[in-house]
Amino acid sequence: MLKKMKCMAAMSFCLLATSFAQAGVIVDVVEQNEFVGWWGSHSYTHDITDQGFSLGSAVSGTLEVELSDDGGWFDGWESVLFVVEAFDFDSGGFTFGSSFSGDLEVSALGAINADGMLDIKVQSLLGDFYVGNSTLTVNTVPEPGALALFSLGLLGLGLSRRRAK
Repeated sequence: MLKKMKCMAAMSFCLLATSFAQAGVIVDVVEQNEFVGWWGSHSYTHDITDQGFSLGSAVSGTLEVELSDDGGWFDGWESVLFVVEAFDFDSGGFTFGSSFSGDLEVSALGAINADGMLDIKVQSLLGDFYVGNSTLTVNTVPEPGALALFSLGLLGLGLSRRRAK
């Protein structure tokens, strides 16, 4: 009876310890206010390695980039191209004063999982504008260490049961 209680206590502890290893959300904001002229471009990088990101743990994400008009004579006709890693988000005509927002595709998630960085290029196809703050939100899975702890706990329970028989 005492062994059975110890076994249940050990299993409860393992489950409790791994319950803290839930999926996380990492938000990275690049603050900027860069002018992009006619047919010009602006490049920058989101770096989430300094926020506790474990390589290979990103499962999804979104990118939001603020754009505003410069107030020039060609207002309303600007066209913007977003290049995220090697993938183009061609927005065509864009409503200034709002934000561009898009889900990350496989190539962008692959780049984040490889080195924790995401390269962005905002290019003017027609017109000029300002690029404001850029917000990258990445959803991650629990770290492998928590899963290893849970596996070791189950292994220990199995071995203790085997010895009891």
